[in-house]
Amino acid sequence: MNTSARRQVKAIVEQIIKEQIQSRSLQRQKPLVVANWKMNMSLEKALHFLNSVQSDPQDSTVVICPPYPLLYPVNIAMKKLQTGVQLGAQNVHWEDHGAHTGEVSVGMLQEVGCNFVLIGHSERRMAGESEEAIQHKVKQVLQSGMYPIVCVGENSEEFKQGLTSQIVKQQIEAALKNLPNISNIIIAYEPVWAIGTGQSATPYQAEGVHQTIRQSIHDLHGSIAHRIPILYGGSVHAENARSLAAYENIDGVLVGGASLEVKSFQSIIRSFNKELGSA
Repeated sequence: MNTSARRQVKAIVEQIIKEQIQSRSLQRQKPLVVANWKMNMSLEKALHFLNSVQSDPQDSTVVICPPYPLLYPVNIAMKKLQTGVQLGAQNVHWEDHGAHTGEVSVGMLQEVGCNFVLIGHSERRMAGESEEAIQHKVKQVLQSGMYPIVCVGENSEEFKQGLTSQIVKQQIEAALKNLPNISNIIIAYEPVWAIGTGQSATPYQAEGVHQTIRQSIHDLHGSIAHRIPILYGGSVHAENARSLAAYENIDGVLVGGASLEVKSFQSIIRSFNKELGSA
């Protein structure tokens, strides 16, 4: 190879590396911080929270998932206050309508302003939600144009047996197989043994599982896997958020208890914004 050819090859390689770095950087510009309020908050407390929380959409995407009865008033308050926060739901049914007492459809969620919805949360799985039901929900939400946040993770016994990678791979495959377009998918890794226990996977452990998840998505759907946000959830709090944010494959967090108090939740948001700024 002559000198001119070497220079051309070198230039091409450098451009590819630059594009990869820029692509990853763009993804990191928008960390995703999601609050799952579960069965907590009164309307009064929710409105006080929204009056106090601050979010700059240029820095991060912040989503709050209140209980069903609070969705509509929270959406009205968000619009009035122009908080920059987006609205999500904690669950959805896969049918458009029908005799499904206690359930809500994608269309109903969209009417009250939801853009995001949690699917397959461990607490739903423990209540009997099947992998088949989860996939039906994911498909329905994707078809609507909303963003499904698909939760995966191992329980305590599976963790002790070293089955984490196997479990999350199975759950990813069950949720995402045979889907034509997953560009709106968001994955949340939530080790069940860490939820609400005060325990948490170390950032290093979480990064390793996130790498496994990204590879599993790649095996199913190819290179789009590098553009899929993967969140960590499991006793996320103000003290560990900055460390989590430092890792390449941790694109945000799904926050439970720490999202019920404005000060702690705001600190988590700032941790991801600061880490972005130092990247």
